[in-house]
Amino acid sequence: MIWVDREANRLKERGLALEWADDMKTPSGRIHVGSLRGVIVHDLIYKALIGIGVKAKFSYVFNDMDPMDGLPTYLDKDVWEKYMGFPLYKIPSPEKNAKSFADYFAQEFISVFNSLNCNPQIIWSSKLYQSGKMDPIIKLILDNADKVREIYKQVAKADKPSNWFPYNPVCEKCGKIGTTNVHKWDGKHVYYRCEYHMVEWATGCGYEGKVEPIKNNGKLPWKLDWPAHWKAIGITVESSGKDHMSSGGSYDMAVQICSQILGIKAPDALGGYEWFTVGGKKMSSSKGIGSSAKEVAEILPPDLFRFLQVRTPIKTHLDFNPFGDTIPRLFDDYDRCLDAYFLKLEKNLPPGKNGEVLADFSRIIELSEVKPLPKNRIFIPRFRTIAGLLLSKTRNIEVAFEKQAGRKLTNEELSLLQERIRYAKIYLDKYATKKEDKVTTFTPNDNQKKFLTTLKKNLSGLKVEPSIQVDIYHKTTFDTIKKVGIKPKDAFSAFYNVLNGKPYGKKAGELITELGVDKVIKLIDI
Repeated sequence: MIWVDREANRLKERGLALEWADDMKTPSGRIHVGSLRGVIVHDLIYKALIGIGVKAKFSYVFNDMDPMDGLPTYLDKDVWEKYMGFPLYKIPSPEKNAKSFADYFAQEFISVFNSLNCNPQIIWSSKLYQSGKMDPIIKLILDNADKVREIYKQVAKADKPSNWFPYNPVCEKCGKIGTTNVHKWDGKHVYYRCEYHMVEWATGCGYEGKVEPIKNNGKLPWKLDWPAHWKAIGITVESSGKDHMSSGGSYDMAVQICSQILGIKAPDALGGYEWFTVGGKKMSSSKGIGSSAKEVAEILPPDLFRFLQVRTPIKTHLDFNPFGDTIPRLFDDYDRCLDAYFLKLEKNLPPGKNGEVLADFSRIIELSEVKPLPKNRIFIPRFRTIAGLLLSKTRNIEVAFEKQAGRKLTNEELSLLQERIRYAKIYLDKYATKKEDKVTTFTPNDNQKKFLTTLKKNLSGLKVEPSIQVDIYHKTTFDTIKKVGIKPKDAFSAFYNVLNGKPYGKKAGELITELGVDKVIKLIDI
């Protein structure tokens, strides 16, 4: 049984009348490909729940009430900088074909995940606030501001002053939401200042006023806005990336807000999911770092892109590097699973463990479906062969595969062949022979050296059962980071550069286990 079905069966045991899966994103620029992992994870859970008879819904929230807090590098600073701090839904679209800045970038992302057979109900945060559904939740949170401050202190280790209140009004003078600071709540109005220097990325106007915290007059801060959405919508399942799931992070805060103030149980987070990166780079929408969802989705057929996500358990870091042999190998893996799907259709799965493995392969194909899967076995033209024929400048690739099949290809087979020819041309043109940028020689600083030598010492002499090596080595690495007092970012930069010559890699425990602790100790010998 693959990870999706295990999670769906576990959720079914709760016996809820409705399971509502949801994901969220702030459309502050071109949405990076890493955000597709969340969409597909929740789509898979939703479909698996439906498949086992559980009533379920699936939605996607665009947090367009959030302020513009970062200017995308591909936009003209002289034109767009004046909108910093404004709610995204109030900022004009870069093109005339969208209602707002938020709508423009959201629609591009929607078109991508729709092409991957993900079709959630779209919820706009601005409309949710405007509807009034958030009003009683906002009042409840403001009435419990003392408790909110205590939760911040206990969970996030953040001290909030006694005159801090969890709400950001839209300034009635300048229209910004990212620069306002509420200092009083009288049960009906919040009293605020639009601060000149509250944040680095926007400047307030200095206006002081009061406003009712209703509808689109303002919004809750993120760590409260998230659980407020859960309550207002009725969400029961929402996972997120490991940055939100870290100890004392957004999810831990939200859980306490739910239990202590909102009177609901926080949605099941599925334990969180690992990042999806391209070439090891974590990406940012607003900063224009990394590859957009649209760009990466154009490299692969939609069913292959979805397959890449389905087959990878959510607790495993997924790094897609399109250069070299990655894409042909992915097609081979897909075809191997597709063959298992055909065996299942033909009721020819072997008995025993081998049959169970092939049944899982077949299930991966079923959940990777974008267009209807074949109802009978068809001839599958191998991607590697297509690429080879293109390189040899074979004029009629269709004839070459008909000879291989020993017959004329059906319309369905011809359509598949043409699709693979199109993507093989993209692969050959952009990724087949090009190399990744070379990594410059890494020299650890004094603090990084201390971390590495301490880690080497802590790993030396460890006798660990094979079944728990990954967990023990992972814990040892993080214990060393805490002991040395180094920032995790600096520690892992040194860790990965020394162990694999790149600034990124698998989870620490997985990499140490894969390399072997003795080899790791030798590599750390600095």
